[in-house]
Amino acid sequence: ENGILFGLNKYNNSPVIIDIFDSKVYKNANIAVCGTSGAGKTFLILLMALRMRRKGIQVFMLAPLKGHEFHRACVNTGGEFISISPASKSCINVLEIRKIDKSVEETLDGPGIERSELAAKIQRLHIFFALLIPDMSYEEKQLLDDALIRTYARKGITHDNASLSDPNNPNVYRQMPVLGDLYDVLREESDTKRLSNIINRFVHGSASTFNQQTNVNLDNKFTVLDISELSGDLLPIGMFVALDFVWDKAKANRTEEKAIFIDECWQLIGGGSGTFGVGNRLAAEMVLEIFKTIRAYSGSGICATQDLNDFFSLDNGKYGKGIINNSKTKILLNLEEEEAQRVQGVLHLSEAELMEITHFERGSALISTNNNNIAVEIKCSQMEKELITTDRRELAELAQRAAPKQHPC
Repeated sequence: ENGILFGLNKYNNSPVIIDIFDSKVYKNANIAVCGTSGAGKTFLILLMALRMRRKGIQVFMLAPLKGHEFHRACVNTGGEFISISPASKSCINVLEIRKIDKSVEETLDGPGIERSELAAKIQRLHIFFALLIPDMSYEEKQLLDDALIRTYARKGITHDNASLSDPNNPNVYRQMPVLGDLYDVLREESDTKRLSNIINRFVHGSASTFNQQTNVNLDNKFTVLDISELSGDLLPIGMFVALDFVWDKAKANRTEEKAIFIDECWQLIGGGSGTFGVGNRLAAEMVLEIFKTIRAYSGSGICATQDLNDFFSLDNGKYGKGIINNSKTKILLNLEEEEAQRVQGVLHLSEAELMEITHFERGSALISTNNNNIAVEIKCSQMEKELITTDRRELAELAQRAAPKQHPC
């Protein structure tokens, strides 16, 4: 009774309703969605997201490609659309230490061991700078660590967590440093000039939009993070900024259900791995870490991918297989024969099911969960369809209806 409707069983027309958060039935709430281009992956995950949102579940959506396809549904449900790109006015400050409400955690477990929030943040920032500067030497990593500590210290922030609170308003944190503050510290020493020259791109160069305080609403129940305008070495950078924010929010209250959707996941864990291998590997590690640990925070990781060759390409498929193996529920839309054969062994598909998914029309899916495979006709309401369709003809009809009527003179 607490699940969401996916559609109708293709063979007996019974409703297919799944509650992925029911821990008595499912080991985890993760879902992997696979399908060829045009099979309806984005439509399906948006449909799932809208229905979760109606149930009050916190929804985060990460869009590495075609972020505009998420915009209509987001703004019409009162969501927050955050575009992470050099041209965007939106900014999430990567150096920000975010205040997290730990009241629920303390109620459940009692006062925990006091750990330095600054040390935890700097540890994550080392991943960010490894993405930005893959060839950083061990000595430069040590110098960067020292520079980060000095940057926060100039804002009055030390390893004492009490130093995070604003003296004038103890209920909020101090103003955080931005990348420009770190740049100024790095410029002071000759040994860190190379690092400062690289960071200059994000301070005074073409990507200077990253050099701001956070200026978006991070508490919205339906949040889309669009990184589709980023390419090359900036893609894993945007990926880190988005996931760093999402992960902080996901861990804030482990009694509240939440879902992190990652569309076109192959872009992050496989695509382009030959171009910036270290960056892609660290980005892939972040995605896999979410799928491995989000269950502990009452969360769900949901990914959609179309290119299974890229999805399984990095490190002999380590990350793609890891995500599939950590997803209790798999949803297969139409697949090319070669791609279908790739997942046949993983999902224990029969020859009849293999044939079926290679001939699926848009809107049909095979849901595999708890050793059960069910063929489903995905169903949506007219309102849902208008919010999330990406079909060219349907979009043309919507545009025509929305256009102002021309009255004859």
